[in-house]
Amino acid sequence: MFLKTALELLADFPKRSQEIARKRFGFFSEKEETLEKIGKDYGITRERIRQIIADTIRKVLKKKNNLNFKKAESQIVFTIDEKSGIIKKSELIKKLAGENEKEANALVFLSSCSDRIFKVEDEEIKESLATKKNAVEDAKALGKIAKEVLEKEGRLLNDKEIIEKISKKSERSFSKDEILDYLTVSKGIEKNNFEKWGISGWAEINPKGTREKIYTILKEKKKPLHFLEIAGIMDEYGLSKKKAHPQTIHNELIKNEKFVLIGRGIYALREWGYADGTVKDVLEEIFKKSGKALTKNEILQAVMKIRKVKKATILINLGNNQYFFKEKDLYFLKTKKHT
Repeated sequence: MFLKTALELLADFPKRSQEIARKRFGFFSEKEETLEKIGKDYGITRERIRQIIADTIRKVLKKKNNLNFKKAESQIVFTIDEKSGIIKKSELIKKLAGENEKEANALVFLSSCSDRIFKVEDEEIKESLATKKNAVEDAKALGKIAKEVLEKEGRLLNDKEIIEKISKKSERSFSKDEILDYLTVSKGIEKNNFEKWGISGWAEINPKGTREKIYTILKEKKKPLHFLEIAGIMDEYGLSKKKAHPQTIHNELIKNEKFVLIGRGIYALREWGYADGTVKDVLEEIFKKSGKALTKNEILQAVMKIRKVKKATILINLGNNQYFFKEKDLYFLKTKKHT
């Protein structure tokens, strides 16, 4: 639809102007060509190419009453207005053109030729298209508040949490949709694959390597996971462009000190209080921290909190009279005075 309309609007232009516009906006090869590249093709300066493009857009704007142009423009404007008057360029393309590169490029061209749509991109706003100037200012204001909130909290926030905290700090009242729409276009703030908001530079927002991705998954799930589960989650949430390899994940879990093996193939984060060691080592540490004799149930509960092992395994280790002994219903840790 957009490409057909764009070509129709250019049909009565001089042949060279048509070709330059098509190359610049990617109607030929699905890739926008640079002003310099096009200038070399025609033996003229990049500045002259820029002038020809600007002139072409001005002339197309005069055709704003063209029925097909109005139809395409209305569709674009409606989509932007649905997002509170401002939308990321990439999101607009995804909604209206999908994966069709030529349609996407034609959409951008038609937007450039509309006096109802304007482009926005600066140090505070991602590359976006808008229909309302106040939407840009509101997005900047809320983006600033959101950064302050996130930096103070020092953790990821879901939609409900960030809406509540921004609403308390904002002097103006905004709807839930407006807040989320404005945050989406704000630079320095991102939503991760688990739909949580955070500062762009945080590892949990943009995990790059396998280690960071594993860390992000464990932090999100808030519990120990088997390396096969981690691989499945990585695929399910699109954290990796390629299918996750369980062995690669397992290797990373084994070699990195951030992770602790607490069961057969099950890993936890060390920052949760888990430590390396055998079940016997865990039992010794539990007794030392307790400083007293413990019942069987107390021991089982304490071990199960930090190790994913069978109760029988715990009891077998507890029965090792070289390290532990039992009197009535209580278990003790052997010390030098018991030897």
